[in-house]
Amino acid sequence: MTQDQQRISTSALAKALGKSSRQMFAELEALGWIKRTDNQWQLTSKGEFEQGNYRDSERYGRYIVWPDSVVEHRALVNTEDQFTTAKGLGLKTGLPAARINQLLAELGWVKPWLKGWQITPFGAAQGGVQKEDASTAIGYVSWPKKLTENTLFKRSLAQFKYPADAESMTGCRAMDGHLLRSAAEVKIDNWLYLSGISHACHKPLPLEEVALADFYLPQIRVYIEFWGSENDPSYLAEKMRKKALYEQHNLNVIEFQESDLVQLEELLPRQLRRFGLEC
Repeated sequence: MTQDQQRISTSALAKALGKSSRQMFAELEALGWIKRTDNQWQLTSKGEFEQGNYRDSERYGRYIVWPDSVVEHRALVNTEDQFTTAKGLGLKTGLPAARINQLLAELGWVKPWLKGWQITPFGAAQGGVQKEDASTAIGYVSWPKKLTENTLFKRSLAQFKYPADAESMTGCRAMDGHLLRSAAEVKIDNWLYLSGISHACHKPLPLEEVALADFYLPQIRVYIEFWGSENDPSYLAEKMRKKALYEQHNLNVIEFQESDLVQLEELLPRQLRRFGLEC
């Protein structure tokens, strides 16, 4: 047999391994054997080392072929080492798995589905692979470990974790487009936005006295206040005035200090549950 006859396309390789073509290309990319350039798959030096080559066809154009022995390659038979879950991405980035999935959903790469997560075509294009828990049948998505190097993912992560980077002369821009007064307010806004909680910013209190709440959650009629630095006497006076208004008119309010921000992932859900909102 000739050398060409002993080679198979990536689609044929996928079929031999019982995988979809999309999954096969994602795994080869995660392994660093191929890369996407100008909307075409190209071999990397690593792919060439694995004896990948090109074949030209009048019908299909140029495409990549592999030696048929590659179906027994250890990296392809056991690809789990190249992939991780939202929990794994969370451990690497310092966020809970639930928050990672919300960031991925905000990017349009996954969507909630029957208590789990379902991949979208955009997520599949990033190398994600749909999986199902063997015991619960709940869907989840497995991602290439190198997703933490993805430009879009890194940008979204930075917007959530480091809102101070978005500061301008007029304020800080949250992920949902709200313009806020501080990086601390952006952290709270981003948390609410990714959790799918409706919220208004700088909402006037329903009183004759003029006072603006940092956030208002209409679903449960609760206000959120972030109390910043008290070094400014005028700010301290306004803080005490607003606290008195909340107490005097029996308005539901959740209050945060600067020191609370590092525990926001734990504190905010706990406070919201007090008012009947599970998230």
